[in-house]
Amino acid sequence: MSRSVIYTLFAVSLLLALFPLTLPKPGTPPTLKADEAAYVMMAQSLAHDADLRVEKQDIERIFAQFPYRQIDNVILMTDDGWQNVFYGKPYLYSLFAAPLTRLFAANGLLAFNMLLALSMVWMGTLYLRTFNADWLAALFSAGFFLASAGFSYVFWLQPEVFQMAAVTASLFLAFHWLPKVEGGRGWTVAALSGAALMFAAYGKPMVAAFALPILLALVRRRHWRRATAWVAGAVLSIAMVTGISAAMTGHPSPYLGVERLGVILCGPEVTPIEPQPAAGRIGPGTERPTGGAWSWIFRIPEIHPRELAENVGYFLWGRHTGLFLYFPFALIALLLFLATAGGRTAERWSLLAALAGIALFFLIFISHNWHGGGGFIGNRYFVNAYPGFLFLVTRLRGGKATLVGFAMASLFLGTLLLSPFGRSAPEPTLQSHARGLPLGYFPRELSLREIPGYRKMSIGDYAFSGRSDLILPRGDSLWLRGASRVEVWMIGERPLTTASFLLTGPPVANRIRLRMGSDEQRIELGPGEHRRVDLAPRKPDRVRRQNGATFYVYRLIVTPERGRPRDWTRYYPQAQCDNFPYQESTAETFFFGAGLTFMGVDGLAGGDPFAVRWGNFEIPTTVEAGAGVEFPVRLFNSSAVAWEAKGAARVKLSYHWLNEAGEVVIANGRRTELPLPLAAGKRATVKMQLTAPDQPGRYILELDPVFEHLAWFADKTGGHTRRAPVEVIPAKEPPPSTEGSVSSGSDAISD
Repeated sequence: MSRSVIYTLFAVSLLLALFPLTLPKPGTPPTLKADEAAYVMMAQSLAHDADLRVEKQDIERIFAQFPYRQIDNVILMTDDGWQNVFYGKPYLYSLFAAPLTRLFAANGLLAFNMLLALSMVWMGTLYLRTFNADWLAALFSAGFFLASAGFSYVFWLQPEVFQMAAVTASLFLAFHWLPKVEGGRGWTVAALSGAALMFAAYGKPMVAAFALPILLALVRRRHWRRATAWVAGAVLSIAMVTGISAAMTGHPSPYLGVERLGVILCGPEVTPIEPQPAAGRIGPGTERPTGGAWSWIFRIPEIHPRELAENVGYFLWGRHTGLFLYFPFALIALLLFLATAGGRTAERWSLLAALAGIALFFLIFISHNWHGGGGFIGNRYFVNAYPGFLFLVTRLRGGKATLVGFAMASLFLGTLLLSPFGRSAPEPTLQSHARGLPLGYFPRELSLREIPGYRKMSIGDYAFSGRSDLILPRGDSLWLRGASRVEVWMIGERPLTTASFLLTGPPVANRIRLRMGSDEQRIELGPGEHRRVDLAPRKPDRVRRQNGATFYVYRLIVTPERGRPRDWTRYYPQAQCDNFPYQESTAETFFFGAGLTFMGVDGLAGGDPFAVRWGNFEIPTTVEAGAGVEFPVRLFNSSAVAWEAKGAARVKLSYHWLNEAGEVVIANGRRTELPLPLAAGKRATVKMQLTAPDQPGRYILELDPVFEHLAWFADKTGGHTRRAPVEVIPAKEPPPSTEGSVSSGSDAISD
């Protein structure tokens, strides 16, 4: 390799390798995310105590470095009812990082990750220089590993980079070094390649698929002894790794034969974890079960072909997970492979098949979680296999393809690469980078169970979802942020022809654009004005199949031109540890641009719903002040329109309280749900609930249905109400309570 390339690579390596040791605390914000807590604590336990047991000193160490808040989601395991507690994650990454962890605490894991990333750049350079100029090999390798979402995982205290490096080492030894050595040295290199792959497969068994192209290359060249050495290295490696785990925890893997839980740690003084029944609290803080057992690998997956096709599209170009967006050099490598006739060998075709097989395994077996769960950037599971794309490449065919890769990385990953610790943003999440251009225009992955940074709510038969910084659920309505393009997804099990909404403006004149499918409307609202809007999308944006059901998906784009701040208390999960209380100072205001209330589907095209006929009812003539009363009422839907069952704007039974002169005293009475849907001309008997006025006296009770968010029936018909006199008497004094006595009230069970 030329001296200039060596010096350049060494200088970049020196810059990146040393700075992790200078950080006051790894990770910004200075907290642990996703599964980091278990790996950090496990590395420190191995470094200081040489065991994998959870003990008091382990928790003291983690709080000494991360004292700012409770430690969430520490994955633990046991097989004896929490008498003995061990870390519930594969130990291998923490074991290799333990020496640096002992020297530099949690910063040591970050430094270890950086060294692994740089080792991959060097291995990629050495491999590619066999077919290309030194400078081009180094440039492409640096872009491949550093200008990708894989570089973000350098700053995660988790094993993704370790497993990437193990895969890279295995393929590097097999495709670069092994063809160049002769005799017995080849057996050693082959055995090391097999051992390296098993280091990755211990945490992610799917990457063992890379054994296929390696062994195929050896068999095609009739290197039977090397193939045998490779298998022997792999077998001995996995036997050693599982044997150490069994010796330290009693189990070859934390995913087999154990009970696993994610535990919240509240402080160093709340230790150790106390043995409890498996169904109860098992530690300091609140636990949540974690479904990490490998039993799911052995079940028959149930996935519809349409669902699989949808997931494949998301996998390739999804907004938060797309392979070609978060790993642009994978696309460049694939195109170079297809364009280079001499490089399309059988072993490289099988390498491509292994990559596709690993991807399909995740997409089929965990169709709702193939991206890596709540803590992910790009695709956290597939990042382990990403290095395989590098070894599809032989000739780089000049530097133009490499420049395209860097340009794509700048467009899609610039925010990640320039702020790898995360960035400040309203409603910050690990995925906040996807809110900008151009990622915001790629499809959102609706099949995934969890993508942080989104809010969901159900109104009627439809689920509504949108970005948490742009929408705020408020009862049956959504607040939308002003001066923003707000994307709201509406998902239901039946198609619609028209969706009806009530639009509410801020306390200032505003122009609002709404688009749903092919229907677009522009609305001008006065300060605080309400306006009903009917949108006809013609066809759904997507039709999805999931869990045996068909879902129709509609995308609503609302763009309020202006907005005004409006007070609200930002939602935070209340801290589950007294040491870290909720901070009121973090409350913010919402820049309110519009309120959106879903009124139902298909509008009121059938006619006027405001017609009711009353049957018999038994209103009590005397009630106590402030008392709640229930009585039966029979009513008929005498309109030509069915009263819908669900939605924010549905018919409910209510009332007004009037004085003896007929003046309204209490306008908005308690609501009673009807047994809806109630078709036109049909009747229903309802147990109506009301609350008496607080002041005694003679009143008139006026029964009046209300079409929520639209109107009272009386306002539309000028009548159709029923009135009855009611006397409200003073409430009786409650009898004195006798401690220890047993009441035999109306809820008591009698023979």
